[in-house]
Amino acid sequence: MGSYSYLMPEQPPKRRTTIWFLSSAVQHGQLVWVDCGYCHDRHGRRYYDPGDLIKLFGDVDVGRLSRAMKCERCGRNDNIECDVIVPIAAERARITVRRLIKIELRKRPVWRDG
Repeated sequence: MGSYSYLMPEQPPKRRTTIWFLSSAVQHGQLVWVDCGYCHDRHGRRYYDPGDLIKLFGDVDVGRLSRAMKCERCGRNDNIECDVIVPIAAERARITVRRLIKIELRKRPVWRDG
């Protein structure tokens, strides 16, 4: 008998099936990591306290953050990836967590002819 090789259909990328809100991340002592697909090779991931992100975006699903955030390095927002982690003690010692200092609002005039 001959050997047959069957091609398996490509599997879709793994997606989070549960909705995980930032408030749940706070309750479970998790951090949120954010990575830019364009800059990550040079700069690495950034880690945030989910409580700080709630102040900016509200209590949203972590999956929605990737559409709300923008890379501070390259300014792009089309290839941002976010997720939550519970770092073990050794990881926590190496991780620098970015903390929210203040929120600045920009004034922008809106004109109307008339």
